[in-house]
Amino acid sequence: MKKVMKQLINILVMAIIGGFFGYYLGMGIGRGEISGTVIILTVLSFPVWFVVQIIIHEAGHALFGLLTGYRMVSFRIFSFMWVWQKDGKIVFRRHKIPGTLGQCLMSPPPYNEGKFPFRLYLMGGVLANLIFSLIIGILFTSGSLPATAFVIIGLFFALTNGIPSGFNDGATIRMASSSKEQAYLFYLQVEANYLFNLGKTYVDLPESYFDLVPEIPKRTYFNDYQAFLQLGLLFEQKNLVEYEERLEELWDRQDEMIPLYQIELKKTMLTWLCTNEPEDEWIPQLWNDKTVKTSLKQPRMGNRITEAAYYGFVEGNQEKAVALLTDGKALYDKAPNLAAAKLSLDEIEWLEQLLKESFQDEYLEVEEVTE
Repeated sequence: MKKVMKQLINILVMAIIGGFFGYYLGMGIGRGEISGTVIILTVLSFPVWFVVQIIIHEAGHALFGLLTGYRMVSFRIFSFMWVWQKDGKIVFRRHKIPGTLGQCLMSPPPYNEGKFPFRLYLMGGVLANLIFSLIIGILFTSGSLPATAFVIIGLFFALTNGIPSGFNDGATIRMASSSKEQAYLFYLQVEANYLFNLGKTYVDLPESYFDLVPEIPKRTYFNDYQAFLQLGLLFEQKNLVEYEERLEELWDRQDEMIPLYQIELKKTMLTWLCTNEPEDEWIPQLWNDKTVKTSLKQPRMGNRITEAAYYGFVEGNQEKAVALLTDGKALYDKAPNLAAAKLSLDEIEWLEQLLKESFQDEYLEVEEVTE
């Protein structure tokens, strides 16, 4: 039902915008007021304005976040990401998240007696798109088709991000506003991300972050995020019996998760099955899943680990597995945050040990990577 509603909203927005633009263009051509050159320039301006509006949207989150006490963590447009480090240095990374065109992550102000500001930060992108579209609309749209295109794209961004759908800004605001439990879970998510950026791993996070938060008024992807936190802690502690139990619990309700979490869960399950039950019937289905295949193409340490687990234990190709782990180590400095790099390196070492036990005297050592 949610997917249907999302599709209907997108169709309605596109129909309104397309109808308006088509009417405006048709009237101009009919009166001889719009030349072919203007039409070409307008068409060419669409992809440019599209990128500009993405930048405006994410900059809006940053601006309104800073105004309400947040601090910068990372700023991403497509796969181009800038990360603010502990020493104040800003480093460049390449990191793509399926289903998103950009992202501005920030550290929130303190959680004070069950309250912290989140609405303006979350709504900042939509407000920025509306404000800039209004300014350009007032100053330049009279007789300017490219300016009209800018306004239309801005309105499109405002509507598709502001109207609650999927896991967009509007949906996040609605969920965080639904109860104090959901507001806290949103705070926990953004604060944990900030701590990960500083290099703190699961065992370094406050114990309260892992205390189960009630699903009030219902379970959301905020609850799922906490579930992944708990799963990560169990693996870092090498509590593998409970880790497997928790992984199976998440697997049983994967259809309720947002697509992004479904992909990560599939890769996590694939890695686990390859290393523990390489004959499991789920492995071929997971390995050939289109969303998994697409995600594994990204140059991330975790992806090389999953591939190494498959080739090492399912295919029995230790040479390729070792090469993939070596590639994974080489990606350490390209991880989206320091915690991800540390945790992935720990998992690589864990997988190395399993490969040694499997191949024994025939094992080929993973090469050490030096800068």
